[in-house]
Amino acid sequence: MGFYFFPRGGSAQVARSLCLALADTTWAPTVLSGSLGTSKELSNAARFFKGIRCSSLDYSPARARWDVCGDAMGGAVPMHASYEEKSGVPDRLFVDLDDAAEARQVTAWTKMFADHAGGAPRLVHLHHLTPMHEAVRALWPSVPLVTHLHGTELKMMKAVEDGTIVDRVGRFNSDWTLRLRRWATSSDRVVVVSEQDRQLAVEHLGVDDSRVSVIANGVDTKVFVPRRRPVTERLALWKRWLVDDPRGWRPGASVGSIRYGDDDLDAFTDEMGRPVPVVVFAGRFMRFKRVQLLIEAHHRMRALTSVPSVLVIVGGFPGEWEGEHPYDTARRLNAKDVFFVGWRDHDDLADILSCCDVFAAPSVEEPFGLVYLEAMAAGLPPIATNTGGPRTFINVDPLRPTGWLVPPDDVTATAQALAEAVSSPRARSARGLAASRFVRERYSWTAAAAEVVELYRAAVDETVVV
Repeated sequence: MGFYFFPRGGSAQVARSLCLALADTTWAPTVLSGSLGTSKELSNAARFFKGIRCSSLDYSPARARWDVCGDAMGGAVPMHASYEEKSGVPDRLFVDLDDAAEARQVTAWTKMFADHAGGAPRLVHLHHLTPMHEAVRALWPSVPLVTHLHGTELKMMKAVEDGTIVDRVGRFNSDWTLRLRRWATSSDRVVVVSEQDRQLAVEHLGVDDSRVSVIANGVDTKVFVPRRRPVTERLALWKRWLVDDPRGWRPGASVGSIRYGDDDLDAFTDEMGRPVPVVVFAGRFMRFKRVQLLIEAHHRMRALTSVPSVLVIVGGFPGEWEGEHPYDTARRLNAKDVFFVGWRDHDDLADILSCCDVFAAPSVEEPFGLVYLEAMAAGLPPIATNTGGPRTFINVDPLRPTGWLVPPDDVTATAQALAEAVSSPRARSARGLAASRFVRERYSWTAAAAEVVELYRAAVDETVVV
């Protein structure tokens, strides 16, 4: 199994969870992944894939070159490229790379697979469309290849074709379009996480629809369970995350540069010492996540209800953001009671959710949205937009609503949904209970792994026949 990026974000969680679920089957994955930093850092592959056989390609020297104004995409091991256009980071947009830069990527991964795969595998499962594909086809042209799309590559393809990404390097936009299509169409099977992504894969990548399988991501329902902590436990945990071990960061500053004191925790209780509703966002600070809109909506919501509430922002990989930094948004609006927890281990997320009451992420065209399902499994009703993946699993039964769906980029509608969620504990509790039941009935990694195993079998059998 190949994971080109250093681990962060939802697709890395999917790769790890799927590997762990496959351990109970006849397949034994070996992960070859990008990595960044020492074993003390969350972006380190050995730490992230602990318990799974893993070899990694270390991007730390590439980042070190970039730190001293060198070329992170040069050297024997170049930094991975990106589907997202971000400033102030070493990983440049794919379409900005010329032929020589792309060749260095392929060479590095060809050597990595040759040195660490232990010979020709029975099957290769690659997450995302990346230069890994060239390496695998060069080494093992007849080995079945499964490609797992997570939506970000489809977003970049659509942006290139729509002209949203400006062609700054002449012909390379079209070259990268051809590369991604070649990698997709040469795959024996393609996995997507939703019907919407199936349509996009067929439309933008030219993939034969008969080779595309929709396999939704799963949730670890043993970890993400409804749990309501007493106020003393909540406050103790918020103190740990916000005061004792702060990891929020200001734009251009280090982890922990957003700090809080004990007095700031007063916002989490009312005058009677009871916990106030906590709205939580978790994810990267990418433009499509609309974190800024959520902060503005929460700020407006405070004028719609007398019920106090807190907005907690979890995530934001250090040094990485698109658009206005959410911390700057909160300062510009003078938004009160907005707290930045920073990037944490995925294992911390279940504990954080157990101290919250509503999950809110007004992303536009979220490819899937695993974190919504994790929050739902933990009993938190979600607030999302009626676009992308979330609309396929939120409020699918009108008689048993599991959350709130609002129009995209609608601050007023988002504020109104927040107001209802915050001020109506009965509705919030009912939707949270329905959400947890829904996830347990329909989503699990055991079921997802069974579908993947069947797909592996079909890919291997077809290759043998051919």
